[in-house]
Amino acid sequence: MRASAGFAALALLAVATAGCGGSSSSGSGSGGNGQTLKVTLTDQGCSPEQLKAKTGSVTFDIDNGGTAKVSELELKDEKGLILGERENIVSGITGSFTLNLEPGRYILSCPNGETDDNGTLVVSGKAVAGAALPTALLTSATGGYRRYVEAESDELLAGTRRFVAALHAGNLAQAKRLYGPVRLHYEAIEPVAESFGDLDPSIDARVNDVAKPSEWTGFHRIEQILWQQGTTKGTAPYAQRLLTDVAALNRRVKTLSYQPAQLANGAVELLNEVASSKISGEEDRYSHTDLSDFQGNLSGAHKAFTLLRPALDELGEEQLAQTIAERFAAVQGGLDRYRRPTPLGFALYDALTPADRKALAQQVDALAEPLSTVAAKVSG
Repeated sequence: MRASAGFAALALLAVATAGCGGSSSSGSGSGGNGQTLKVTLTDQGCSPEQLKAKTGSVTFDIDNGGTAKVSELELKDEKGLILGERENIVSGITGSFTLNLEPGRYILSCPNGETDDNGTLVVSGKAVAGAALPTALLTSATGGYRRYVEAESDELLAGTRRFVAALHAGNLAQAKRLYGPVRLHYEAIEPVAESFGDLDPSIDARVNDVAKPSEWTGFHRIEQILWQQGTTKGTAPYAQRLLTDVAALNRRVKTLSYQPAQLANGAVELLNEVASSKISGEEDRYSHTDLSDFQGNLSGAHKAFTLLRPALDELGEEQLAQTIAERFAAVQGGLDRYRRPTPLGFALYDALTPADRKALAQQVDALAEPLSTVAAKVSG
């Protein structure tokens, strides 16, 4: 679960993608040499509030200036559509994202500061001509992704019904067995789920994500009861709310359409989920089923890339596509080391050593770097 929606602007043909994992790369955008802009998060919001850049590749390097209120930078166009973002920049953590920007004025937004939209970026220079795009291949990719999302949502709803039935029956062992495998389908489409701002917090919030713990609902609220209290008692209202929310999500995803850059952006956001919460073990902190979530994120990201790969090849980006494919394989191979013949399919996360976790994090970072360039390629 993340605090804001990376897919929030579902009609947006994004000009670039958000990077992840704290790496900083200026890239080689169409405008020539990359530029780097440094932004510090403060209680007031974004610092500095006014920035300038030239057209082309711009990297935003973000750090936390000691604030507990602000942990995110978003760049929006003048209509308020999110073009790029980096979340979870808390004390001691840095992050970055890279965009190929055209001339114009953009909004710097640092939510929870004194004002959400509290800064401006002015980009000057000549507009960059876009590449001719393989429209038929990209249309095929977006159609394929819509079918994938709908299928994963159907699996999520069916699994949630079984999970809720086990809770209502008081079957603790069955509920625990189902928890991780059911959530995998949510994790695979999480950027889409996050576009419905009211549903994602209700379904997937952790206790530290909500202002009032008494209003905490969803998978993780039930997880706490099952593993910390060792009972299904008290889960009934949360189970019914979860089923209602997942059913609503299932209906809503069938109304969506996608742009090619959204697929690429969503893939990077899924890796960001791994880097920001799965690697730390904070996502499923009671059950330690994080590796199943990790697989869901990875599968969703890989599906988006696989659908876009024919268009990348047509655009002459075969080497980039091959590099990304090899790094996906490396991450999957690293994760496969922890497969186990259990209902979850993986070792519990607390069985991994710090060295194990570091190795996985490094593989995710290595994948995120080239993957973060794809959205700009497929948006021209």
